[in-house]
Amino acid sequence: MKRREFTLAAAAALLATAASVRADNYPSKPVRLIVPYPPGGGTDTVARAVFERVSTLMGQPFVVDNKAGAGTTIGLGELARSRPDGYTVGVGGTSDPLLPLLYDRLAFNPSADLTFVATLATVPIVLAAGPSIPAKTLQELLAAGRAKGAQPLAYASPGTASPHHLAGIYLGEMAGLPLVHVPYKGTSQALTDLVGGHVPLAMLGLPSALPFARQGKLKILGVATAQRSALAPEIPTISEGGVPGFNAGYWWHVTVPTGTPQAVIAQLRDAVDKTLRTPALTESLLKSGFEPMLLSPAEAERALKEDTAKWTKVIRASHLRGG
Repeated sequence: MKRREFTLAAAAALLATAASVRADNYPSKPVRLIVPYPPGGGTDTVARAVFERVSTLMGQPFVVDNKAGAGTTIGLGELARSRPDGYTVGVGGTSDPLLPLLYDRLAFNPSADLTFVATLATVPIVLAAGPSIPAKTLQELLAAGRAKGAQPLAYASPGTASPHHLAGIYLGEMAGLPLVHVPYKGTSQALTDLVGGHVPLAMLGLPSALPFARQGKLKILGVATAQRSALAPEIPTISEGGVPGFNAGYWWHVTVPTGTPQAVIAQLRDAVDKTLRTPALTESLLKSGFEPMLLSPAEAERALKEDTAKWTKVIRASHLRGG
């Protein structure tokens, strides 16, 4: 072997050894956890519940840093620009790959600049009806909404280009139901106006809508997932209710800057998966309205590709832009 080749080989071996040592010692200091939503919301609640236990398991604190705004692009953009050493981790969702379709001049590419680590949890979206809607079932709503001369129905969502907004567009297309979107800045005001009769319908998270439904203040006409939710198995899916094949599931996952060592990613994934299998955490998440979700990287990649293809068609057909 020539001297130069030997030197390069030796250097590569040393670098590989150094990377292995760093991975073996990971984490050796606190880890920053970027949550691209405000404190107190669903994403923040799930992230804190899971990573409180991950911190204990890995022996270092995961410090939540809420970086909200611009449809998650502020927080995820900061994550994408962070050093890929495992000490900046983030929480993403199934809508991340859609951001370039929604926002002009996006400073990062979620699909290229962020790398999937592990799934976290899912939150079912539901179609809810307020007191101004006489229909008690989705079938009744569809019949009334499709009737000759019927006016388009308004539906609220927590925000423009949110998964709830997209689910409403998709429902209108698949059901042949004329719907008009009314965006709100968050779930709270949308719920208030739905219960108050100011907007007839809403696409909301099941955990937010369920207490009001059980108090008789609104009706949940269907769950937007392929199967009934474990949180309220008595509520039929939208597919069962008259729109066969409808599925607008949404889930969160852990993500890191692309280039993060595979050994570090593997350790993070193992810790998150072990945490999600903890009965106490499962019970806690379910009580809060979230369903733990465990998918292998291959399963998650396949599901994400399917969702991205579906929602890309919806966004392009509706000429939707981010709010």
